[in-house]
Amino acid sequence: MLRVIATAMLALMMSACAGSGQSVSAFKPMAGPYSVEVADITLRDDAQAKDLPLRVAYPKAKGKFPVIVLSHGGGSSKDDYTRAGDHWVSHGYVVIAPTHKDSKSLGFDIAKAGGPAMAQVMTSRIADMRFIAAHMTDIAARVPGLAAKMNTAQLVAAGHSMGGFTALAAAGVRMKNKADGSLLEMPDAGYQYLLLLSETGSNPMMPDDPWRQSPIPVFVYTGTNDKGSETTGRKSPYGYNLIETPAAAAQPKHYLWVNDVNHYLGGLWCRTDVPGPPDQDGLNIFNGVSTAFLDAYTKGNKSALTFLTSADLGALTHARATLSMK
Repeated sequence: MLRVIATAMLALMMSACAGSGQSVSAFKPMAGPYSVEVADITLRDDAQAKDLPLRVAYPKAKGKFPVIVLSHGGGSSKDDYTRAGDHWVSHGYVVIAPTHKDSKSLGFDIAKAGGPAMAQVMTSRIADMRFIAAHMTDIAARVPGLAAKMNTAQLVAAGHSMGGFTALAAAGVRMKNKADGSLLEMPDAGYQYLLLLSETGSNPMMPDDPWRQSPIPVFVYTGTNDKGSETTGRKSPYGYNLIETPAAAAQPKHYLWVNDVNHYLGGLWCRTDVPGPPDQDGLNIFNGVSTAFLDAYTKGNKSALTFLTSADLGALTHARATLSMK
């Protein structure tokens, strides 16, 4: 019932604003025209001496679609973000979601892992992103018909929470560990856009607004209760410092803020064992605006770009959300 009410409200608000001259048609909070096909595959990464599980979701349609690599949060898995990933697929994207080595589904316990183990996790996660980008042909070969659908020239790094750190590195953001001076970085693997499902700067291990150093266009989703840790606001002395990237200043940073949204959308992604209620309205807002970002940059949709830069999102969301440039 809550989902029905949220959907109806969004439809009414979009209708009310349609005559305002804004490109509201670029706001796509509801599922798109494409049916979603899913394949679960595993690739062998010899360099890491491990198997990498992947969830590959793609439109059941002809066409070339941009590719999004979606990195999950700490302890989560490839299957925990379908409410975002499958939404993008329904609007014409291929979404590849890996299960990293820190996943609970693989027997890893983050609560018991120490600093050295977590440093290895981050190194492995970055290697996963590089491996996926370098093995698109192998991935396509494992799924009948997929090769004809993948536009790998338009490649998006996306991530939530710890996956956001992973996506940052994939996007060219370089960080130095304060404790030992080691670098958290990845050679250019061809990712052209960065999409963050949470504010990575809210984690005590990270500096404020690390996405500002991204040398590629950025979309950030966050809100009032988007806290990566209970110690948010107290930065760890063992975290990371940013290495400045001169090219970053010229790249657009689109920042979506939603009142009362939390880190897990009330259990709709990453974790189901968190206090509710499920925030379907917050999810709809994220899905709609993130799709506009993807359409604007990977597909060159001018209406979507106009929406990102000039739409009155407050009017579309009953004053719950704002969209700004940072």
